[in-house]
Amino acid sequence: GVGNDDDRAIGEVLREHLRRQGLPADSGVSLRWVSVRFLGVPVVFPNFDARRAILVVHDVHHLLTGYATTWRGEGEIGGFEIATGCRHYWAAWLFNFGGFLFGLCIAPRRTWYAFVRGRHCRNFYGVPDGEVLQRTVAHGRAELGIDRAVPAGTLPDALAFAGWCVLVVVTIAALPIAALAMMVSLLRG
Repeated sequence: GVGNDDDRAIGEVLREHLRRQGLPADSGVSLRWVSVRFLGVPVVFPNFDARRAILVVHDVHHLLTGYATTWRGEGEIGGFEIATGCRHYWAAWLFNFGGFLFGLCIAPRRTWYAFVRGRHCRNFYGVPDGEVLQRTVAHGRAELGIDRAVPAGTLPDALAFAGWCVLVVVTIAALPIAALAMMVSLLRG
C-alpha cells in the first residue's frame, strides 16, 4: 500500500500506481478522447481542457486516500473531494457529482465515510501539479490531513451530507432536462 511508499515522491508512486491500474502514466492529460465503460456500455467523450486541468490532482487524491479507481472508489473520491471543495474547477465538481451520485447508489456508507473524512481534510486543487508530484507521500498525506483517523460523523456532517445529496440529485436530474429544453428551443428556431 501507500504506507510503504511514505518517503518516496508522489509522482514516482503515482506513475507506478497508474501503470498497475492500466491507466495512462500522465493521468490521461495527453488523451484527446476518453473512453470509459458505464454499466457495460462504452462512453466516449472529448478530453476537454477543464478536465485535463484536474486529472493529476484527482489521481493523487485517489493514491493518497487509498480509494480505488473503481466505480465504488469514484463514489468515495467524489464524496471526499466534494467535502474538501473543488474551488473553481467546474470539471472536478461535475465529475465528482456523478461519482458521488453513483456512490450513493452502490456504496452509500463508504461514500458517507469518505465525505466525513473530506470535511476534516484539505485537497490539492489549486496547487500546481509539479509541486504536488515532488512532495513525498507522507508529506502529502499530512498536508491534506489524510494521515489522521477519520472522525465519527456529527450532526453538522449529516446535515451537510444531506444537503449535498439533494443538490447532486437535483443537478444531475436537471442536466438532461436542460439539454432537452435547449434542443427543443433550437428546433423551434
